[in-house]
Amino acid sequence: MRSVIFVFHSHICGGVEKHLLMLMQGLSQRGYRTAFAGPADSWLMEQVRGDGLSGYHLPMHGMFDPWSALRLVTLARMVGADLIHSHATRGARYARFAGALTGTAVVATAHSTNAGKHFGGADRIIAVSHAVADFLEARGYDRGRIVVVRNGVPDVRGAQAACTLRQELGVPLDRPLIGLVGRFIRDKGQDIAIDALSRLSVPAHLALIGDHATPWGRDMRLRSGFAPARDRIHFVGFRDDVREQLGNCDLVVAPSRREALPLTLIEAAAAGVPVVASRIGGVPEVVLDGKTGILVAPEDPAVLARAIEALIKNPALRARLGHTARRRYEDHFSLQPMLDAIEEVYRSLAAMARPPGLARSG
Repeated sequence: MRSVIFVFHSHICGGVEKHLLMLMQGLSQRGYRTAFAGPADSWLMEQVRGDGLSGYHLPMHGMFDPWSALRLVTLARMVGADLIHSHATRGARYARFAGALTGTAVVATAHSTNAGKHFGGADRIIAVSHAVADFLEARGYDRGRIVVVRNGVPDVRGAQAACTLRQELGVPLDRPLIGLVGRFIRDKGQDIAIDALSRLSVPAHLALIGDHATPWGRDMRLRSGFAPARDRIHFVGFRDDVREQLGNCDLVVAPSRREALPLTLIEAAAAGVPVVASRIGGVPEVVLDGKTGILVAPEDPAVLARAIEALIKNPALRARLGHTARRRYEDHFSLQPMLDAIEEVYRSLAAMARPPGLARSG
């Protein structure tokens, strides 16, 4: 299966979008013919076309858009797709229809622990973590059709940003810099990090990286304005050099309320930076408590503050955790093993093309 059309609905830049872009780039380098089908007015489409890859407009207005459904059928036939690889629930919904009408094998990747509809039409379901696989099984999906393939990211060692985040923000070298990367939505817990910063006995700075032009982002700017540590809270905005900048942080925090398998924590491990994160979802599959970082209970700024302070006050511990995190990245979360595993899923479906009109049940 050397021709794959990827289906995903998105307009923003987040972990799934970055994962899919890296997947398309990596498979293209391995000789696959890849094409993306999704909204034309999106970050991902801009990146895909900017890289010289094929991209086709597929708006997918809601879950019941007949024009998009029929267009995906046409696109699959036009590009000669051997396989349709969908991402998230909306993509899976449209891929199921196109796969049934064209007899094309379908793979669906589940990226969340709270969205489990519409994956039943896929011949294989890829879960990005065991936490996601457990969620899908609890929703009634056959575990035998679920394959866990954890996300991987390119190596950041040797990559240098033109200007370090510390320099841009004017953070003195003797002040700890804490990074938090994520979309400005409640699930990411920026409010918990803001509250925790004000509880520290050391004058650390917090860099909140992500597009804060959202309702939650506006709430966080308002919240930070009343925080005792307000002069040390920085709203950095969207960055396209996050992987290079994480190495300039003393530690990374992820006080999330919900996570499947956050790319940011893998990128921090690649940079050799220790993490303090909530013990939820697939986070413990990336962060080994006491070995590559510290895991804490969610929704507790006081506990988060104590863990942060423990790392800030112990440079030797930070160095040890960061070193082990880097080794864990090399062994489990680099880009090549992820591509190998996904290729293996594709190979397992090579003999499964079914006659048009036969949708998989379930």
